[in-house]
Amino acid sequence: MPRNIDVMAEMRKFADRKPVHAVAGATVLASRTLRELPWRLVQWTRDNPPNTLPGRANGAVQSAQSRANGAVQSAQSRANGAVQTAQSRATGAVQTARAKASDGYDTLAAHGKKAMNGESDTTEGKSTASEQSKPELNGKPKTKAPTRSTTSR
Repeated sequence: MPRNIDVMAEMRKFADRKPVHAVAGATVLASRTLRELPWRLVQWTRDNPPNTLPGRANGAVQSAQSRANGAVQSAQSRANGAVQTAQSRATGAVQTARAKASDGYDTLAAHGKKAMNGESDTTEGKSTASEQSKPELNGKPKTKAPTRSTTSR
């Protein structure tokens, strides 16, 4: 079955849509800009004579180099500060560790000296007579092993 299609009506429907209007508007703006382009180029050339371009480019390069050098110096300064802070903290930690190790070494030496002289090494703190009488194993009181209850199945 042939269908009669009203092409003009379909074109009007299509042309009446917002995206089509947007494309048409962009086309109008682009054509205006292209018409003005020769005049804009002439005006730009007057404002920026070609013989001044190398000097302006060199100025821009020097400005960029100056900013880059400043950024590098700033980064180096911050890095040096961070290194000094880390070194200071590490030195403090090493000194603290040395002091603790020295104290532990002195304590061990005192215990060893007492042992070599035959003196008994009593632990400080509260302890009962019954705890002192128990033999020790590896510095810990010997205790009875826990018993397991047996159940019949």
